[in-house]
Amino acid sequence: MSRFRPKSLREAEARGELKERGAHTLEVVEGQIVGISGNDVFVELGVRKQGVIDLRAFQRDPKVGEVKRFTLRGREDALWVLSLLEEETLEDWEDLEEGSLVTGRVTGLTHDGFQVKVGRLHAYMPFSVSGVRRSRDRKALLGRAVVVLVVDVNDDKQRAVVSRKAVLQMQRDGGSPNAVVPGQTIQGRISRVEAYGVFIRFGQGREGLCHISNLSVDRVDHPSDVVSKGEVVEARVLYVRNGGRRIGLGLKQTQESPWLRVEREHWEGQVVPVEFVRVGTFGAVARLLPGIEGIVPISECAGLSPGRGLTVGDQRSARIMELDVDIERIAFSLTHDGGRAVERDEAETIRAFDVIRRSPEVQELMGTAETQKLPPGGGTNLGDLLRRAMEQE
Repeated sequence: MSRFRPKSLREAEARGELKERGAHTLEVVEGQIVGISGNDVFVELGVRKQGVIDLRAFQRDPKVGEVKRFTLRGREDALWVLSLLEEETLEDWEDLEEGSLVTGRVTGLTHDGFQVKVGRLHAYMPFSVSGVRRSRDRKALLGRAVVVLVVDVNDDKQRAVVSRKAVLQMQRDGGSPNAVVPGQTIQGRISRVEAYGVFIRFGQGREGLCHISNLSVDRVDHPSDVVSKGEVVEARVLYVRNGGRRIGLGLKQTQESPWLRVEREHWEGQVVPVEFVRVGTFGAVARLLPGIEGIVPISECAGLSPGRGLTVGDQRSARIMELDVDIERIAFSLTHDGGRAVERDEAETIRAFDVIRRSPEVQELMGTAETQKLPPGGGTNLGDLLRRAMEQE
């Protein structure tokens, strides 16, 4: 098992780290905030046990010395990745109200139903309310985003039951002609900008909230950096609650997820250009694309450290050490598998030579070499080809 992937639930359960709070929730611990660096908040969890959590997870700025309760979400090198128990996890579950229409993604099968992920939360959909008529058709729902009705929520155990059949029945019955449903795209005007998000007016007097986390695939410090009051925007309806009185919207959901691009263009072991966006005693956080950031553990920094080669804004090459699109996790290393350091401009060099390899001259040469058994590079000037390839870009 990779040491950079959150521990499997089975392993966590075997070690007694699961509490009776739903099968996906890991150990709940108490920790003291010991330092803040940029958007990273470092937490002391016990002897030789530290964690890190994003500053924006807090509703108010935390202070060094404060003690809070956290949920362990997995490990990145020597640090535990944390989430706030009270402010984040429970608040989200309390917001998942019975009778709400939400969009969920079918992530797995059980012997009598489906596992459904609603945002960061996990729910269960019995086969009898899935809208699938034949058991052999169950796999057709896997991976699909579906609109479901929340029929039961257990806040204490963080368990929810959802129904797709109820939504299908509502659609067959016609519903309200002005009904707003999750997954729908609306056009509206920004009516108010707050630190936590923006309000969008649309339709006949309706208004919804787009939380700051749903404004852009990239990090947003303040909503005013992305949109302004009066601006006309397109947004995706994420949820409908309280009979339509509370509507959640998302701007970034109208764009292609950057993880789809990562899935198409990148792979483990690939050397890519990155930019350091945060550095600390844990190592660095590197950005591959807008919205795609991953940790470079200090043990994978090729001897560099804050003040000694690790600098915010520094652009260099790194190897993709781990890539898991399903859980949207990526990790980088500044060394190759054998321990050799990745050269600063190695990604650019590889790209340039790839341009050369695909050039007509080399393609023709490769055909000749294959026929005449010439050694690679024989009979050509690679320096000249490199120069011409760079001129073509």
